Amino acid sequence: MTVTFNNRGGPVAGPVEAVALDDLVEHLYRVAREAGATETRVIDVKTVTVAPWVRWKCQYGCPGYGRSLTCPPFSPRPEETEKVLDCYRTGLLFLAPTSWLVRYLAAHLEHLAFRSGYYKAFGLGAGPCGLCEECNTGGACRRPGEARPSLEACGIDVFQTLRNNGLNLTPAREPDEPCSRVGLVLLE
Repeated sequence: MTVTFNNRGGPVAGPVEAVALDDLVEHLYRVAREAGATETRVIDVKTVTVAPWVRWKCQYGCPGYGRSLTCPPFSPRPEETEKVLDCYRTGLLFLAPTSWLVRYLAAHLEHLAFRSGYYKAFGLGAGPCGLCEECNTGGACRRPGEARPSLEACGIDVFQTLRNNGLNLTPAREPDEPCSRVGLVLLE
């Protein structure tokens, strides 16, 4: 069986018959790379660093704060994130050149894993959601199948998590300087 999803760069298709975790991870790796991910790593979820200060970076510095159901104060708090991470052993960490691609891949790879029998799969994106022109912060999400919180919105220290997994990413020095964005799909 092959499932095709469309993204802004064109369709991304792939078989979803993989059952063994190694086979699934290999398939997700290929799909992510074909869609434009520049780096993809299988990680032990114990290497994900959560810190309460990370949400402050959202609250005091990000224009998306309070404007999206996937951002603070609506997103999971660091304490909740730690409890959820304890439910997983494996993650697929990936980097891409744009936030929208990371958000797309987080949801897409999660859905592929779910359809392969990994019902606990959950994707985390990058940056504010942006799926709707204006988020329905007073009610339910209009696109719950696609909207995913970012790692940082959940209190994940992205830079330390990358270092813990042999990757080094430095913050952009200027607003228009290109830099990679990071996503994670939790698998169990």
